[in-house]
Amino acid sequence: MKITTASSHDQSSQTVAGSSRFRSLKKLLPFFLLVGAVGCGPGYTFSPYVGQQQNWQTQPASYVKVVDKANLYMPGQFPDRPYIILGSVTTDNEQNVAKAVHEQHADAALVYTEHSYRTGTVAVAAPGVIWGVPLRHSDVSAQLIKFR
Repeated sequence: MKITTASSHDQSSQTVAGSSRFRSLKKLLPFFLLVGAVGCGPGYTFSPYVGQQQNWQTQPASYVKVVDKANLYMPGQFPDRPYIILGSVTTDNEQNVAKAVHEQHADAALVYTEHSYRTGTVAVAAPGVIWGVPLRHSDVSAQLIKFR
């Protein structure tokens, strides 16, 4: 019967292999960070307004929805002072409209369409229980404005 034991040479080769794996992962870290950063878009599509600015519609009083410290004028509501239009934003929620207000250096947004529609259903079933949860998608379009 032959008995073998692990030598210090075997243990050191495992340590060297482990540290080389760590170095390989360390070299890939910038790649993973780049992939993560590229995959994170703004969450909205911005189209700048090009053309002659006009005396856009105003009204003496209106309802304003504040989302993440950004003023959103809902459809049919307008500010009480003159403004210029910076551009149009399309997204899937009001938080992204507020994000666009901040990132595009606007003062507020005039929401002109907000639709929510059903895209499907998730069904959950268990003995004696059937439960369906509707899946919904939203589309929000707004104009970003800057006060004069």
